[in-house]
Amino acid sequence: MNAADTISVITEVIGWFALAAGLTCLLLALLIRVADGRWLRTEAVVIDGDGDGGSIVRWFTDDGFQSRVLSADERAHVTNPDEEPAFYKEREPYRLRLHEPPTGRRVIRILGFVFIGIAAASAVIGVVLMFVG
Repeated sequence: MNAADTISVITEVIGWFALAAGLTCLLLALLIRVADGRWLRTEAVVIDGDGDGGSIVRWFTDDGFQSRVLSADERAHVTNPDEEPAFYKEREPYRLRLHEPPTGRRVIRILGFVFIGIAAASAVIGVVLMFVG
């Protein structure tokens, strides 16, 4: 067995593992997307209430204006009450986050594409070595 055959076998094994890992990551990212839904960016306005009313946040969606009462903890994190960046759920526009959705899904999706790229590079190396060796 010469060096080209050894490298070909190694790249094929790496390619199969990378393909399996990439497809698993992409499937997991898809499942998270289906379960959590899509969060769209919007600008929210916080109106401070007087007395026991608390603060109210209002935002605009495709369905119109939405509003809800902010908790004291949420109000403490508001930096610009006139234009607070917020995220609402596409399927449920009455749900609002005042922080960016977790980046876990994005990291898993990027890892999936990296593994798929490694698998593709391994396949190209294997084809080149087939013609060289």
